[in-house]
Amino acid sequence: MDGKGRATDNAFIERFFRTLKQKYVYYTRQKMERNSSKEQRSSWNIITTGDTGASNATGRHNCTLMPHEDLEKHLIPKIGGLANREYYSEMGIRQLGILFVSLVLLSSCKEEKRSIVPQGSKPDKVVLIAVDAPSKYFHLVRQDSVGKTMGDSLGPKSFFDNNGFTYLDHRGNVQTWLPRPNVRDTLTIKCNTGFLELSTHNFFTLIKETFLVKNGDTVVFEYEHGIPKAHITNRAVSDVALNYNSYRLKNLFDNKYPSHYLVVGNLFLTEDIDNYEQNSLAFYIKAKADYLREIEFLDSLRNTNLISLENYRYRKDALGVLMEKHKRIKSIKKWFELNGKLEVESMKPPFVFDKSKIDSLMIYTFFRDHLIHNSQYGLQTIEENHGNSGSFYIDSRIRFDSIVQDKLFNQTARNFLLLDAYRGIVRNFGVRDKEEYFNKLERYATNREELKTFAKKHKLDFGKSDELVLTKANRDTITYSKVLANNRGKWLYIDFWASWCQPCRKSMPASKKLKMELEKENVEFIYMALNDQRDNWIESMEADGISDGQNYFVENGIASKVIEELGINTIPHYLIYDPNGKLVNGYADRPGKGAKEQLMALIGAVSQGDR
Repeated sequence: MDGKGRATDNAFIERFFRTLKQKYVYYTRQKMERNSSKEQRSSWNIITTGDTGASNATGRHNCTLMPHEDLEKHLIPKIGGLANREYYSEMGIRQLGILFVSLVLLSSCKEEKRSIVPQGSKPDKVVLIAVDAPSKYFHLVRQDSVGKTMGDSLGPKSFFDNNGFTYLDHRGNVQTWLPRPNVRDTLTIKCNTGFLELSTHNFFTLIKETFLVKNGDTVVFEYEHGIPKAHITNRAVSDVALNYNSYRLKNLFDNKYPSHYLVVGNLFLTEDIDNYEQNSLAFYIKAKADYLREIEFLDSLRNTNLISLENYRYRKDALGVLMEKHKRIKSIKKWFELNGKLEVESMKPPFVFDKSKIDSLMIYTFFRDHLIHNSQYGLQTIEENHGNSGSFYIDSRIRFDSIVQDKLFNQTARNFLLLDAYRGIVRNFGVRDKEEYFNKLERYATNREELKTFAKKHKLDFGKSDELVLTKANRDTITYSKVLANNRGKWLYIDFWASWCQPCRKSMPASKKLKMELEKENVEFIYMALNDQRDNWIESMEADGISDGQNYFVENGIASKVIEELGINTIPHYLIYDPNGKLVNGYADRPGKGAKEQLMALIGAVSQGDR
C-alpha cells in the first residue's frame, strides 16, 4: 500500500480510535451511573479495570478513576490485549469495524444480562390489600341466608372482632392479620412456598372461607355482608377458583346453612336439645349426599378448566377432612359402631399421611386441623360442672408429652402441635402445670419468636404468680389484695366476666337491677374482666352501663395462682366477701338467679349475730 493510501488508513484509524474511545467511555459511564451517587457522577472519568461484565459483592462493576489523557493508553490494551497501532492498521477497515461492533454488543449484552436477572427472579412475597374491612359485627345464628337482615336480634349470636386472615408464615408460625377497619390497609407477607392459603370465618359454613393464592400475587379484598371477596391484580384467575367457598355456598346450598353446618349447629336453630343427637345424625346422612354432590361439582369445574389441578385437589382434601371430622361426633361415631355391618363406608383419612410432605401441606388449614386430631390420641374427655358453667376438655399435658415422643411428626409439625397443646394446658390447668410445660415448650420447640410473642401476649410472668395484677381503665395498676383491703367494711359481690362471654353479658341488666335493690345494704359491686382484650372490655363496660362502678382488668390471669386458689375455671364466676374481707361464698349465684337471696341471708345472719 502506498504512502498516500497508508496515510489515509492511518487517518481513518485515528478517527476510529477517537470514536471507539468515546463509545467505550459512554457505555462504561452508563454502567457506573446506575451504581453511583449524583456527586460521584459529576467528577468521575471512568473506565473498567476488569471484565466489563464483572461485579463485586455489592453488584457494582469494578472501576477506577482516571484523567482524560490516560484513557487512551488504558483503553487500547483492552482491545485484543495489544497496544500496537501498527497491528490495528494492518487489520484493515473491515476487521476494525467488526471489532467495534463486537465490543459495543459485548458491553450492551453483558449489561442487559445483568439487568434481566432480577426481573426473572423467583417471587418471594404475597401482598394483601383490604378495602374498608368491617370493624366489629355480629351474626345472628337464626339468620337463615347470606345477606338477610333480621329485625329481631334475639337469640344466639356469633361475634367477630375485625374478621382477620390466618396464614402460615415463612417460619412455620400461624399468624392472623386483622386489617384496619374502614380504610385501605396493606400487608406484605414473605413467602417461600409456591402457594399461600388465607383463611377467615364465614358464619354460614363449617368450612372456613379460604383463598389459595400464588407466591407473587397481589390480592385485593372487598367486603359484602361482612364476608371478604378476593380478586388478583397481577394475573388472570377465575372468580370460581379464587372465591370457591362463596361460589359453592351459592350454587350448591342457595346461600343457606349447608348440611355440614347443621350436623353440629342444628341446636342453635331448633333449640331441640332432646333430639339433638337424632337431628345431627339426620343432617350427617344429608351431608354425605351433599359431599358426593360437591365432588361431582368439583369434577365439572376441573373438566372445564375453571379451577387448576392444585386447587381441585386442595378443595377435595378439605372436604374429605370435613367428613372425617363429622365421624368423630359422639352420636355419629356411636351410630357407626351400631351399624358397622350395614354401613359400607371407608373410615380412612382422605389422604395418606406422608411425613415427607408435611412442610408443603402445613400451609393448609384443613391439614393443620387433621394434625391436631391425630395428635389427640383418642384421649378421653374430662367434664366439669360448676353450677353456673361447665366445660369439656382432654388432658393436654398427656397430649403434649405424647407429641414430644411421636416420631411421625417433623419439627415443623411438632412446633405447631406443641403450642396448640400448651394452649389447652393454659385453658384448663393450674399455674404449676403452666410453668412446667412452658419450660418444656421452650426446650422442645424451635419457633422461638412465636413463643416469645405468645408469652408476651398472655403475660406469662411466673415470677409474679403470687399476685393478681389489675389495671383500671386509665391503666393505673393495683393488686387484687389491695382492692380487698380498700373495701374493708363492705359486703363485696365480685363478678369475673369478659366482653366475649355471652352469659356474662346477659347477666349485666340483672346485676344493675340488683345493685339498685341493695343500695342501702352496704354492698359493693366489683367487676373483674378476665382473659379479655382491653379495648373490648372498655367498650362493653360502657355499653352494659357498669362503667360508673369499680372495674378492673386482670393482667396476669393465666399466670396467677390467685385465680387458681379462688377456683375460677370458667366465667361468669361470682364471689361474696364479708365486711372483714373473708370469702364467704366462692361459687355465688348469678344476679337474678339467687344472688339476692344469698346476699340477704348472709347480711341478715351477721345482723342477728350483732344483736
